[in-house]
Amino acid sequence: MAVKTTPRANIPSAHKAGISVKAGGSLGSKARASRSFYQYKRVYFAAAAAVVVLAVFDWIPKSFPTKDEVFAPFSFFTLLPMAVQVVGLTLLFAVAAFLATSGRPFLLFAWNCFIRPFLHAKKANGVDSEEHQARLEQFYESQADIYDVTRRRLLRGRSTMLKLCAAQLAQFYPLRQSVSSDSEGEVMAPLSPRYPRGANRRFAWIDIGGGTGENIERMNQFFPISNFDKVYLVDITPSLCEVARKRFERLGWDNVTVLCMDATKFTVPEEDGSDIEIALITLSYSLSMMESFYGLVDSLTNILCPTGIIGVADFYVSPKRSADPTRQLSWIMRWFWSIWFDLDNIYLHPSRREYLEYRFNTIKALNGKNHFIRPIVQIPYYVWLGAQKNIVLPVEDIDQERLETESNASNQEGSSEDGEVMAVEGIVSFKHVHGSGQKWRQPFDTKLIPRFNTYIYCFAWEDPRTDLEFLDLTPDDRMMVITSGGCNALEYACKVGPARIHCVDLNPCQNNMLELKLAGISSMAYNDFWKLFGQGHIPGFNHLLDTHFSPFLSPNAYHFWKQNANFSNLFETGCSGLAVRVFKFVVAARGLKKEVRALCEAKDLETQWRVWQNDLRPHILSRWLIALLNNDHFLWGALGVPPAQMQMLLEEGSAQKYIENTLDPVMKHSLLRTDNYYYYSCLMCCYNQQNAPSYLKEEYFNVLQTEPRRLDAIKIHTGTIVEVLKRDIPDEDLTRVILMDHLDWFSEEDAEAEIMAVAQKLKKGGRAYWRSAGKYPWYNTLFEKAGFRVYPCQIREGETMFIDRVNMYASFWAGEKK
Repeated sequence: MAVKTTPRANIPSAHKAGISVKAGGSLGSKARASRSFYQYKRVYFAAAAAVVVLAVFDWIPKSFPTKDEVFAPFSFFTLLPMAVQVVGLTLLFAVAAFLATSGRPFLLFAWNCFIRPFLHAKKANGVDSEEHQARLEQFYESQADIYDVTRRRLLRGRSTMLKLCAAQLAQFYPLRQSVSSDSEGEVMAPLSPRYPRGANRRFAWIDIGGGTGENIERMNQFFPISNFDKVYLVDITPSLCEVARKRFERLGWDNVTVLCMDATKFTVPEEDGSDIEIALITLSYSLSMMESFYGLVDSLTNILCPTGIIGVADFYVSPKRSADPTRQLSWIMRWFWSIWFDLDNIYLHPSRREYLEYRFNTIKALNGKNHFIRPIVQIPYYVWLGAQKNIVLPVEDIDQERLETESNASNQEGSSEDGEVMAVEGIVSFKHVHGSGQKWRQPFDTKLIPRFNTYIYCFAWEDPRTDLEFLDLTPDDRMMVITSGGCNALEYACKVGPARIHCVDLNPCQNNMLELKLAGISSMAYNDFWKLFGQGHIPGFNHLLDTHFSPFLSPNAYHFWKQNANFSNLFETGCSGLAVRVFKFVVAARGLKKEVRALCEAKDLETQWRVWQNDLRPHILSRWLIALLNNDHFLWGALGVPPAQMQMLLEEGSAQKYIENTLDPVMKHSLLRTDNYYYYSCLMCCYNQQNAPSYLKEEYFNVLQTEPRRLDAIKIHTGTIVEVLKRDIPDEDLTRVILMDHLDWFSEEDAEAEIMAVAQKLKKGGRAYWRSAGKYPWYNTLFEKAGFRVYPCQIREGETMFIDRVNMYASFWAGEKK
């Protein structure tokens, strides 16, 4: 008897606002939004002055001899309506009042930057230290007192750089004085590191080109200055150093020393002792101002201690062809800003940043644009963090139990170079001691980044409860899964804890989502983690990326989330968020909000079915929805369903019938309020704590936090499954492979290549699992050809129309390697 199969169509394969903290100030936009009525006194003064001027002008008799002569140039103004005259004069006087008070520093700034330099008869043009100092002092001496006020909008990224440095430092140097709590008291401080090594060490910070010392005062909010044994501000400009000295005298910080000198000649003063280690070096908009930078960068590699951090914020231009697509600039931006800043002796050649990256390992990188004057002026800047290369910690600095655990793990992985590094260092699983952000994410080709600007799913849409019924997972299993939203990998980790979970996805953004969840588990208290991933939003997410998440995010994931931090609800993001937003629009337009809430709050299946059948089903399963589901662009862009898979679905019947067979059984057999968080989250844009993935329940969240081996087992790979299997996984290493539904997308040639690669990496007796839009997918025969015994786990037909809580696939299959 011929094997029944669902044929393959002849279609080609498919594939709240951030908190900006200023030193000595308040919390950015939140503070501005709460200004008192009195704070707009300049406007009131200007309006009063305008009324007085108009009243005096009107009071002067027309017969006054010189009235016509004096006011003749302004005769056009008298023809305007009185209201326009008042508004015009109010604006004029308000601008004048601003320039005479708060605007005065900006006038001085413009004078010193754009006019005064051209008035000097003699300029210092040498390249040695003395000439360089004379040139800078000539520029800054008359604006030192206004430097901080006039640079806050121009020099972006400084607070971000300091927060990142503080977060990384706290992983190795425990705080002797804690950081003040979140501004609104809503978010707990980051979790303390599990393996601190600097508790009994003396450590220092060097701020090179620190100018007036504002950065050091800012840092006190993120990593209190009293935690440092010494802080050295090194700057070559005497006038700025004098401002810094007065600042620190006012603050009473006797552990801060201001040194007016060439940074290349810096050494730790003998009186501070030889046992002090330089844990932090920062360069805030100073690297681009140095005439010669190679010697300086070389000297920093000798000064920075093995567990230290170097942080840089500065202007930049990209090379003509950058290997990193996130930093690529257009030709006009490269040319314009290079020439513009060169006039002020600021050098933006890419070699400065590239040499930093050559001498140090990159920990974090952010490429941004300062919208100085919207929408015209966009100044490119970057924030970068690095650490020493090829550093091996002494054995006495390593927790012995953790060393043994990770050595065993590395031996199981094989004899790769990375495995040896992990065994020696014992603290991180990458090539430098601040590599926690790289312990999950494996290196990948950055050319993939421009292909994907977002993820499809922020939460997975395959039911792991059903998976676990058939997987027979044990702690000894070694798995490969498709990343998707990362929920299923975390489900396996918290319920079973396999020895290895390889998460693979071609879309880097999907892996960024899993990284964010892993970083949240590693750094946040449960209540805060629930706000973000359970309720969809946490206040100040942009700020928390720097203070909490950053030590555990890879550079690419950190950059992605900084660029996409301003969402109002996580459930409405990504391509699937488009489908959620379309549904919300339809519900609002048809006045169905009460019915949707009634469906989600139904206390029993009978009530749920009645609400669905009578109130919602006629609207949801309407002609417009079926028409939308027949649109290839919407299917792929919002639901992640490529044309080939849709064609398999249609081979089983019409699109309407498929949707009915999906939703009706769910409403009859799975209570949304307590048992089905998939459809509940789509309808309510949140979970509830009784109905959520396991990793979002406090019991299992605590398991993941207290048993680090469960998260350490996860490795995130970016690429195709075939590439990852061939490159990163030894033969016969895996015991379970979960392919989800993506084989539906493939051509026969691509599917066969992947199935053969899976067979090569599976142990004898290992199993592969897949779902399909077809009841009997055409590629089952390819598994049999590759040496698998193929059998169905579930098929949606006959009396079994409800197979899991998602119920979106027609079948669930398994294959055991013979």
